[in-house]
Amino acid sequence: MLLLTWKNKAELLKIKHKELRTQYFWNERRFVGVLFFWKNNPSQVYVNLKRKYANEIWLDFLVFWQWKIEYDNDYFDLSHFQNKEYIYKEQVIELIEKLNNDDRCVWIICQLPLTGKLSGVQKEICNYISPIKDIDWLGDKIQEWAFWWKIQFLPATAQAVISLWEAYNLWDFNWKIISVIWQSDIVWSPISKYLELQWAEVHRFDIQNTTEEIVNQTRESDIIISCTWDLHLIDENFINKSNNQIIIDVWYWFLDWKSTWDVNFDKVKNKVYAISPVPGWVGPMTVACLFWNIFIIRDQINKIENYYK
Repeated sequence: MLLLTWKNKAELLKIKHKELRTQYFWNERRFVGVLFFWKNNPSQVYVNLKRKYANEIWLDFLVFWQWKIEYDNDYFDLSHFQNKEYIYKEQVIELIEKLNNDDRCVWIICQLPLTGKLSGVQKEICNYISPIKDIDWLGDKIQEWAFWWKIQFLPATAQAVISLWEAYNLWDFNWKIISVIWQSDIVWSPISKYLELQWAEVHRFDIQNTTEEIVNQTRESDIIISCTWDLHLIDENFINKSNNQIIIDVWYWFLDWKSTWDVNFDKVKNKVYAISPVPGWVGPMTVACLFWNIFIIRDQINKIENYYK
């Protein structure tokens, strides 16, 4: 059984990102702006991973809470952000517009989900983020352009999965049968399109499908990609007896303060050819690919600005 892990690759990417940070911004200070209005343990862990990575490639990290700003140093003049609260839609949109127009900001993170008075306008708020700074792929514009290949850009999780295949030389998707079990368009849509362009036979499943429907197809599949937020959904019942299947587990979350994931690793590890362990690759590689997208966007910034006009 082959373990598809990504920590070493993520570290190599970090070295490359330091070089690109110097190439694009030289010695000028730049920051990542984070809208973090709902604090829970999984989201806090993910934000902390991003903060650590940003600091390691010499980017500053500013967190906008509902009633305060948290930052690592006093370098930036933040007087136009101080003494603000972000409870209502209009207040958050005003903040986003300021960050859109601030050349020092290279990426706007809107940590989802939004709650309270913002929960019903989450998509509307995300659509105010400039495509140039929408590294998370949350707005309709960046998704539309990427989906129709107007720009070469993928959301981080999709890029991490594709990079995983590249690293382990698992590129041959021609006529492969692949099951994608999903809850998120940001993962499902670009991965599915990419696989179909490689002549794969892709079967998509979501919460509308029964477990029996999914099991019947996954047993016939060469590759299973799961991102459902359903604890240990994928077990030995989803696997055939060929020992040739590949499983990519994309989901990582916390339940009762313990790490959880889609695939019951112990139940399937000896029944498949290869599997991505969680934790082990999703977190490090997804964060690395998020920051990689900062520089991919920079390479195509003129094209994006022309579409945005």
